[in-house]
Amino acid sequence: MTDSEITNLVAHALQQEGSDGLPALTALRDRVQAERGPLGPALGPVWDALVEVTSRRHEDLDALLQLSEQRARWLASVHGPADPATIRAWVELGFAAEDEYFEPLATRAWEAVAAAPIDLDALPADVLPLVSQALRGFAASRRAAGALDEARRLFERDLALNDKIAPAGSPQLALSLQNLAALLERRGERAQALALRRRQRDTLVAIAASRDQLTAVDEAIARLAAP
Repeated sequence: MTDSEITNLVAHALQQEGSDGLPALTALRDRVQAERGPLGPALGPVWDALVEVTSRRHEDLDALLQLSEQRARWLASVHGPADPATIRAWVELGFAAEDEYFEPLATRAWEAVAAAPIDLDALPADVLPLVSQALRGFAASRRAAGALDEARRLFERDLALNDKIAPAGSPQLALSLQNLAALLERRGERAQALALRRRQRDTLVAIAASRDQLTAVDEAIARLAAP
């Protein structure tokens, strides 16, 4: 089977009504795998189309999440775990899994990004916030599991990343400061938590945050500053 034939078959399946093209895509995936191996580059558009067409079947969420994870793992194997396409696939899966309360799957997605040997300087600017979201998601999971040391390291990585993305301030930087401050307060490290909360307030002022947001931070600062 030629690349042109694969392209035409994928296009035809995508044009079918609803998920009618799914059987043809599944058969195409199996054939391409048999002819070119499970990591053949020609499988890329087939995996993409499988996920897109399956997403049209709203009643088959399990199949969609399973295919999405398989696609992310395929991308990691072919392009590497730190490739932008791989990161995007894992983050999309993480959000989809969280939306449907599939927490173990969401955690696997966040962890895959957090564990990747990422060179932040080599990533496109639009991918950096996705890495941040994965770090926060995985940190929250580790915090919920009581692994506070690991959660702290992840929140610190997220803060450093957002300092790099928007050193002058952004809502994401304010959130990163808040997450780490809350964790440190939970650990009893009040002085460090207070310094982060003050940075958070300065950041919120710089981005013209709402009075409600500032009030909440002021309450945290007052609590941490109290004897």
